[in-house]
Formats: sequence, structure tokens, C-alpha cells
Amino acid sequence: MQTDITFKNLDSSDALKDYAIKRLSKIDKYIERTAEAHVVLSVEKRRHKADVTLTADGTVINAVEITEDLYAAIDMVMDKLERQFKKHKQKIQGGKKVQGKAPQEEEAAEPPDAKARPRVVYEKNYFVKPMSLDEAILQMNITTENYLIFQNTESNQINLLYKRQDGDLALVEPQI
Repeated sequence: MQTDITFKNLDSSDALKDYAIKRLSKIDKYIERTAEAHVVLSVEKRRHKADVTLTADGTVINAVEITEDLYAAIDMVMDKLERQFKKHKQKIQGGKKVQGKAPQEEEAAEPPDAKARPRVVYEKNYFVKPMSLDEAILQMNITTENYLIFQNTESNQINLLYKRQDGDLALVEPQI
């Protein structure tokens, strides 16, 4: 990881640089490609501020902590940065961590084809109204939706009426 450390209102210290680099190396294990970290350590009166901007895997993550001790600020900001980066990685992978399980256990518990399956990205509650096919066609003409789910009054079954790409309507009826 390429690291740039800047000091504001305090003298440059090798001990602080080494400490910040050591703490950043813990985040390095989550990063797949090259990354850049810009660390700004500053002091204003009694406020010690650690500001870290991490650019990795096409993502920019920023964390800031202000305390009375610069080492504590570095610890806190690195912990915050690590949490944000883990959360971002989970979001990209599309999974949520199961409480009480480590990420390795979670992956092992899933079947091998689980990653290939599509996931539900949108959910909608839909009120199904009883109506005839003619009423459903009229309803499709006045709605902005491309589909209509209704209970067919003739067959008493749930039907799907949708607009095709060519502009015509198509009806889906279940076979029992």
C-alpha cells in the first residue's frame, strides 16, 4: 500500500509515521489490488486529529477521529476505517454477515452454486384484485406499470397480464 503521511501544526515524527503505517497494514489484508492511503495528522490546541483517506479497489473511504492523544486518534480512525472497508466489501459481495459466524464459516456453509444464483434486489407488496380479463386489459391501458396481477373471476386463479416489447399484451395463466 502506498502511504502518504502529512503533519499539520506539529513536527514530523518517525514514531508516529511507523505507528500509522503499522496500523494501516492491518487493513491491507482486505485489499486485493494496489491502494493509496493519505494520512493527515494535525494538532489544534488540545485536539489531536487523525484523518485517513483510503483509495482501494476503485473506492474512496474516509475516516476522521479527534481525541486528546494522537496515538489514540490513530487507533480509533484505523478501527473506523477497517469497519467501513469490511462493510463495503460485504456490500459488494452481496452478503450480510451472519451473527456469530466468521466470514469463512459463512462461505463454507453456502452451497457451491449459491454465488451463481440471482438475488432478490426489489420487493413489492401487491394487492391482487378480482376482475375479468376485459377489466384487466382496461386497467393495463390506464396504468403506467408494465404488468398487472389479478384474480381472474372466471377461473378464480391468479393471472399475470403484461406488456410485451412489441406493445401487445400477454396473459400468463397457471396450469393445475
